[in-house]
Amino acid sequence: IAPMFSGRTVTIMGDGGFWHNGLTSGIANAVFNKSDGILVIMKNGYTSATGTQNIPSSLHQTEWKSGDMSIERALKGIGVEWIKPVYTYRVSEMAKTLREAMSSAYKGLKVIIADAECQLERQRRIRPQIAAALKAGKRVVRTRFGVDEDVCSGDHSCIRLSGCPSLTIKAASDPLKVDPVAHVNNDCVGCGLCGEVAHAAILCPSFFRAEIVQNPNVLDRFAARLRNTVIGWLQPAEPGRS
Repeated sequence: IAPMFSGRTVTIMGDGGFWHNGLTSGIANAVFNKSDGILVIMKNGYTSATGTQNIPSSLHQTEWKSGDMSIERALKGIGVEWIKPVYTYRVSEMAKTLREAMSSAYKGLKVIIADAECQLERQRRIRPQIAAALKAGKRVVRTRFGVDEDVCSGDHSCIRLSGCPSLTIKAASDPLKVDPVAHVNNDCVGCGLCGEVAHAAILCPSFFRAEIVQNPNVLDRFAARLRNTVIGWLQPAEPGRS
């Protein structure tokens, strides 16, 4: 359909579809016909259409399957020259790469590989590992994101743009704020998409990143005491409290 449009078209393909038939029927056809379009391959490591089974380019293959089949090498093998791998969750970098592809002087198929493991499958993979580490008494660090409700303006563009199931709203504790504020639930997995979307769209600085340390070591405990002491010096006590 690209010849029917005056500008460059953007096509999206999953990595499961890429290996199923997209490489031969879609991409090879575009290269053969000298298409000047843009293709975004969503490389999440699984075929989502039929139940998140492994595919040739999955990173976490079983011991009896080859893990050495690369989407990028397959693209180069059929003649694609313009290839840009980008980490999916870096929204600002992804937007920059899309703008570069749209405005590039290069005439031919331009492929952006949006590379990040499916978050659902990642959680299914790492949760047993985390549970085993905690049971063994090992130090575990988890990343969480939150919203500073004193800074949040109640615009909620972050929720509309990210679609994250952990991002919701709650009533503001400040009685002068009429609108509810954004809030991150405890099921946050720390992917950072909420804050990335907000900052890439220049929406607000209210998102913050925190690290939760379980089974802390001696250095962690010392650092926590030091931080609490410094905060106590810098932050005066509330009136009526000693």
